[in-house]
Formats: sequence, structure tokens, C-alpha cells
Amino acid sequence: MASKAKESLEKRAKKAIFKEAITRPESAAAIALTLILTTLSALNISVFGSVPAPLWLLGGAILESVIVYSSITDPQFAKEAVAKLLRSEYEPERLHDKRLQQQINEALDYRNRIERALREEGDSIIMLEFREAADQIDEWLAHMYDLALHIDKYQQERDILERDRKRAESRLKQLQREYKTSDNPAVKKQVQLTAESVQRQLDTLNKLDDTIHRARLQLENSLVHLGTIYSQTMLVDAKDIDKSRARRLRQEISEEVTEIGDLLSAMDEVYTADSAA
Repeated sequence: MASKAKESLEKRAKKAIFKEAITRPESAAAIALTLILTTLSALNISVFGSVPAPLWLLGGAILESVIVYSSITDPQFAKEAVAKLLRSEYEPERLHDKRLQQQINEALDYRNRIERALREEGDSIIMLEFREAADQIDEWLAHMYDLALHIDKYQQERDILERDRKRAESRLKQLQREYKTSDNPAVKKQVQLTAESVQRQLDTLNKLDDTIHRARLQLENSLVHLGTIYSQTMLVDAKDIDKSRARRLRQEISEEVTEIGDLLSAMDEVYTADSAA
């Protein structure tokens, strides 16, 4: 699941970078100037001599291509485009739970602060290690937001799930009593089958509770980890962190992304089982 999420994020990021490249002010100005000069040339109005309209179009197309290419190959431009994408996609307001809103807001704030801190520092070997680690944070944020959506969904359905749990517990006790008191083999067999179905539903609900609890702890841990990374970017200039620590940080982020991805897969499996029950 983690790899699919990464691929999806990369595709959206590429589209966002290209869109920003063709809509940036320089690009819009080049297109507008090309259209004006082409129109004037078509009307035989001389501006820079008798340049044919097709030549203005060709020149404008080349200029636009240069602007777009220079934009999409500029790391800083790409980072800003992705940051804008994240702000538009990960809307804390979509979450009903206020605590979840706060956590996602804080995660996005840390991401922006880390990005700004790395941008303002030099190009030392240590900073390059940190930048490579920071590149993984966007995938991490995507998982955190997905995790928050899962928790929020559970919160919205909690009353119904709790009703189902109480109903299942009560029904299971009734079926157990009925099984003990029944003398009809056919009835006992049907009671047993029904009790097994109810027990599966109860097990799924309990597993869902446990998984949501894990998810809450994981989200909290991820937020603390982001805060730690931000603190460490502040220490780089003071030489309080070495290259090996920066490399370990990259590994920790990778493990965090994998762990959340595995947890999301487990949550999807529980939800699927709950729907089928």
C-alpha cells in the first residue's frame, strides 16, 4: 500500500509542477506577448519589423518551452509547487474531530518549517542528507492524513458500532442459553452457526477498536517525530549533528512511512471484514 500511495503522490506532484510551470507569471506573460505580436503581424501592423505571424508563434512556442522546462527542472520551484499541492489536498477542515484537525495542521506547519529551514541553509554534505530525508516527508504526510481520515470515519460511526457491539454481546448470550436448553439437533446446529456469525462480528468490532487505538498512537508518534526532525534542522548550523545521524534520520522516516502504510492496510482489512460481517 505504501508504494501505491507513493506512486499516486508522485503522479499528482508531477501534474502540480507542470500546471504551476505553465501558469506562472512568466509563462502567462510569454503567451500573452506571443498572441499580441502574432495578431499585430497578421494585421500587417509592424512592431519589430516585418516579422511573419508564424515566426512569432514559433518564437513564442520556443520561449514557452524554455520557461516550462526551466521551471520543472528547478528543485526549488518543484518543492514550492508540491507544497501548494499538499495545502490544497490535505484540508484539516474535512476532518470532524477537532483533535485530528489540530494534529494535521501541526504536521503541515512542521513540514513548511522544515522546508524553509533547509532552504535557508547552505549546501553542505549534512544539509544534502537532510534534504533527501525531507523529500520523504511529503509521502509521510500523505499517510498521516489518510490515517486521520480513517480515525475520523470511525469517530463518525462510533455510536452505530457501539450499538452493534452491545447488541452482539447480548445476542451471543441468548444464543448460548438457547443452545444449552434446546433438545432439537437441527435447532442446536442452526443456533451454533448463528452464534459463530455473531462472534465473528464481535471479534471484528473488537479488532477495529484495537486498530483505531493503534492508529491514534501512531499519529501522535508521527507528529512528535516531525517535531524532532524540525528541531534537528535547527541544530545543523551549530554542528551538533553529524552526517551519520542525518542518514539514520532518513532511515527512521522510511521506517515510519512503512509502518503507517502497514497500519493503513490493516485498517482497510478490518473495515472490509466489518462490511462483510
